[in-house]
Amino acid sequence: MHGPVLVLAGAGTGKTKTLTAGVALRIAERGIPAQRILAVTFTNKAAGEMRERIVALLGGQAAPSWIGTFHGLGARQLRQEPEMAGLRENFDVLDADDAKRLLKRTMKAMGAEAGDDEGMGKDPVKAVAGHIGRFKDNLITPSEAAIRAEAMIASSPMADASGLRAAARIYPEYQRRLVEANAADFGDLLLWPTVAMGRDEERRLRFAGRFSCLLADEYQDVNSVQ
Repeated sequence: MHGPVLVLAGAGTGKTKTLTAGVALRIAERGIPAQRILAVTFTNKAAGEMRERIVALLGGQAAPSWIGTFHGLGARQLRQEPEMAGLRENFDVLDADDAKRLLKRTMKAMGAEAGDDEGMGKDPVKAVAGHIGRFKDNLITPSEAAIRAEAMIASSPMADASGLRAAARIYPEYQRRLVEANAADFGDLLLWPTVAMGRDEERRLRFAGRFSCLLADEYQDVNSVQ
């Protein structure tokens, strides 16, 4: 079968097995080089299992090198061209705790750490972190955050207006401090390669031209940036 394929099936019915068999088929029978296949999933465990299954199906032949999680492959892409995020080579990737500490310092410097005056509840850092994470998941850059936050507030009476406005105000400074520290948080690993490819057709075609096919596991769970 050629062209786009969507597999719809219940849990435990063999969707991932179908995907890994599809990868092996393309390599063994269609002659597609392994390095021209991109396969993506959500967890390191699932990616490892996919890789092991493909190797077994191919009789020990190496699996495609571009098998991994969305964030893992995004990080690999950003490592190759860190300037997409305004970063330099050998940048650090902050885990959730380190990113939250940087955000807390940013908010303290901006006088927003207490949060009560802005209606963000007892844990304003957590609230702002959640909003910034959702901004990044929806491809909203720091410069766009304020206007997009107002659009969200206008379109939904249930929107957290105070939290969104605070996050939109803090997000640019938080991002500036990330760049200054030559660091990225998890959201950056997907946001900036996607934004860069959307703005630069030559870059998008260059990355796309590396692959003959793309397979995504658990596709129903992807968000906008993925």
